[in-house]
Amino acid sequence: MPKKRRIAVAINAQHPHTEDQQLYHGIRRYSQDHPGSEYVLAPFITEDLIAASPSKPPYDGIIAQATPELEVAAARLKIPVVDVWRDSLLLGTVPCVCPDFEKAGRMVGEHLVSRGFENFGVVVTQSSLEQNAICGVKCYAEIPSFSVTVKEHGFKCSLFSAPRNVVYNAQVWQRWCRDIRKWLIAQPKPLALFVPQDFLCRYIADLASDLGLNVPHDLGLICAENEPNLCKLTNPTLSSIDLGYSQVGYESAVLLEEIMAGRHRVKIDEFFRIDSCVLHPRSSTDAVVVNDPLAAQAMRFILENSTKSIKVGDVAAAVSATRRTLDRRFHDFIGRTVKQEIVRCRLEHVKRRLVESDDLLKELALNSGFSSKRRLYETFVREEGIAPSAYRAKRQPAAVLRDNERRRTPSVSAPQGAYAST
Repeated sequence: MPKKRRIAVAINAQHPHTEDQQLYHGIRRYSQDHPGSEYVLAPFITEDLIAASPSKPPYDGIIAQATPELEVAAARLKIPVVDVWRDSLLLGTVPCVCPDFEKAGRMVGEHLVSRGFENFGVVVTQSSLEQNAICGVKCYAEIPSFSVTVKEHGFKCSLFSAPRNVVYNAQVWQRWCRDIRKWLIAQPKPLALFVPQDFLCRYIADLASDLGLNVPHDLGLICAENEPNLCKLTNPTLSSIDLGYSQVGYESAVLLEEIMAGRHRVKIDEFFRIDSCVLHPRSSTDAVVVNDPLAAQAMRFILENSTKSIKVGDVAAAVSATRRTLDRRFHDFIGRTVKQEIVRCRLEHVKRRLVESDDLLKELALNSGFSSKRRLYETFVREEGIAPSAYRAKRQPAAVLRDNERRRTPSVSAPQGAYAST
């Protein structure tokens, strides 16, 4: 029986951040599917390698949030390394596997533009800006990609640079709180804001009411870590991009196995973008910005009540207008009828629940304003071109991962059995 390869997993598996947990989960999924190698946690990998003899290396391969010290130590022992750290300084020296950040930025930009916003901003830490300068735009490409997307639609994008670590000490935190408040007050409204770090986005959502800002009508917010405790369990829930780090972990294990088996020869500056991003719209962007006061008032009523059994007449009564006048304003400023907008909002709610819950179709209909399960099903198929069950299967995280396992998507198509790099 051939000896199992021993693979070191040098990531922060004990870290509570979603990115680290998903990376570890993806690597473990691969190890379960391919039991020919043994994957072991190695929190002090660099020290292990420095102490080892070249004649007896402790590992056959390494998946790591790699540092320059680790690279040097691994090279001495001739152990292949695959990097999965977006903050890596090793781009160009060892293969790096990451989500498609550029696509994520485009998705965020298109999502906010589609909501009717005309004022945009991004909040990013100083460390992210520095890393972006070091790595070109490979690692933090969601930020420039978001800005470019917004500008392509004819809008400007402001930038706020946050401290490297806002909770470094009380003075840094207090300065951050003071500065972000001043900056938000000075920005034109309504403002659509991309805040990649969930913690910072959550704080901005929490302080909005102190500034007299309604989320999402005055301030639309979206982040890019999809941390459940920060995005889903407080009000308002935060729209977010799930970058799909579990699939990144899985693909990093695939690449390492191909390197060790001699099926992939490492080249200079190898960077693999894994197409695994999923956008989750939630309450913080659940608005459509309208320049007409009457249509805007009606839109707010619809967004707040669409999951109830409201009709067009209820909306007209709420804004003290006739149905004919209201429909004309909607047609002129939104391009849809009031009824179409009610249905659109209900379907947005249903799509969120399909992704984030296991609710039955009957429950979804009851809680989304539809009169019956059949009416929900028929409307969903007509508007989305797909059955609710198929929509859920394609977008729930487990289903997305299973689908992605059948195809790897680096940035350039690769011949069978090999990776392509950029």
